[in-house]
Amino acid sequence: MNDSLNPYSIPNRNNNTQITVRLLSIYSLLLILIGTPCNLLCCIIYLQKANRSNSIKTIFGYLAFLDTIVLYTFNLNYVFREFNMDTPKPHFNNKYNNSTNPYPDENDNINGIIIKKNLEERSLFICRFLSYLAFSTLQTSSWVLAFGSFNRYLLIKKLSHFEFICKRRYTIAICLFLTCSFFLSNLHILWMNGYHSPYGSIVCYKNKYYPNYMVWYQRLHLIFYSVLPSIILFIFNILLIRIIFESKKRLDNHRRLVLFAAAATTTIPTSKRKNFLAIQQMSSSALKQTNKTSPSRLLNRHSRKLTISLIFITISYFTLTFPSTVIFSFFRSYIEPPALRRTISLLFTNLSTTTHAIRFFIYFFCSTDFRNDLYTLFLLKRFFRLKSIKKQERERHTTLHHTTPRQTTALYTTPLHTTSYPNNRQIEFQLISNKYQLDG
Repeated sequence: MNDSLNPYSIPNRNNNTQITVRLLSIYSLLLILIGTPCNLLCCIIYLQKANRSNSIKTIFGYLAFLDTIVLYTFNLNYVFREFNMDTPKPHFNNKYNNSTNPYPDENDNINGIIIKKNLEERSLFICRFLSYLAFSTLQTSSWVLAFGSFNRYLLIKKLSHFEFICKRRYTIAICLFLTCSFFLSNLHILWMNGYHSPYGSIVCYKNKYYPNYMVWYQRLHLIFYSVLPSIILFIFNILLIRIIFESKKRLDNHRRLVLFAAAATTTIPTSKRKNFLAIQQMSSSALKQTNKTSPSRLLNRHSRKLTISLIFITISYFTLTFPSTVIFSFFRSYIEPPALRRTISLLFTNLSTTTHAIRFFIYFFCSTDFRNDLYTLFLLKRFFRLKSIKKQERERHTTLHHTTPRQTTALYTTPLHTTSYPNNRQIEFQLISNKYQLDG
């Protein structure tokens, strides 16, 4: 995915291109410097003992480990090429074409030529190993993310036949299976990628006997790294988004009915509350029956935040990786001149690698549990634990404030004599009608 043999003349190089390439190389370096500690923090937080029982957190922790490796493949190659101290080679243009005089004189033009070598061009072993590690890790990372969406959907949907997949030992086994599968399937890169040219240099991302080998492999990489995982992610994330909206709608309806019932009970005389509390008990039982059969009953606040984190990771993955993979697979070889091709390659490589460096910030802004674990990690455990306890006390006080003692007793002691459960709109209409009858 990187250009080989990058010679350029000092006076002929475009200054704008030079500045652009240098800025993009600095961005590659920043991705490494920022992404590495952030991903390591994700590994520490999600793989600690308290989070090992949660399968999606285990997946996030392993994904952070893979993201750290990704940062040291193509990005490190670009940083090495731009910031490595290359020795300029002098080139003498004899003004009078005097080939018999090997030494320059005052009439000769002296130009300097710098050959910028990638890290992969230092040796054939580095060329093959770095490309093998990059392709294998990228493919593994995308499929682990796709498995995370599938795992999350099974956990929320509670499908009994596939529930065992959400257990920690099966989650780890599947992640290791995906890793071994892609690392074994890409072993051909270790002996087919690159060769020694007749001039003694290393030509990477080409094969001496099969010129189109890397072109076709990059198209295959497009399918396994971007197309197939994106289809799986799209399907299961749509299903997760649907469950989130259904859960939020059901929760809002339940809160609205509870607040309405509490407000209506306070305006009804004590002697006329019997029929109203019976209907209220029926509505509570109906909501319990609905939530019991619904997969959204498990989607509490923290679980919903975790699912939202997964959805945002999926969006960033598809947005940042798909365009770069298409460019490298189909259009890069047709881009001229070579300086522009190198600049575009660097731009889209940085774009695709960004998704592997920003997941820490997605976790931080979307997941309350991740923030609490991060604060705990930096010795702020007591302060934030007290803050969490106070918040829970306020929520409990608010709930008790809207529920009278008599109402609470009726909800749990009055038997239910009906076998059919009306929906929320019927319950709300019945509550309003009964209130007006009792007030009249």
